Amino acid sequence: MRFVCSEGLRIEPLDESWAAYCARSGETLQLNTEAAAVLEVLSEGPQEAHEVLRVLAQDSQTPLETVSERMRDVWSELLDNGLVVQVA
Repeated sequence: MRFVCSEGLRIEPLDESWAAYCARSGETLQLNTEAAAVLEVLSEGPQEAHEVLRVLAQDSQTPLETVSERMRDVWSELLDNGLVVQVA
């Protein structure tokens, strides 16, 4: 499965976290650093989930298994809130 950022998504730093405006829902959500990192990688274009995790593991110099475990809930949050969408 390939994923992209939702059309019209905007992300801005907000103190220790991030604010994300989702044009699809019209809502602004507060995100943690991990969620913002996923959106940053996906802003480069459609990618498979495992590709995103690989990039994040390389960038953070963290084992892929650790990143995958930490990001499981992040993916759900991003998908449930419409910030990330699946594409063909």
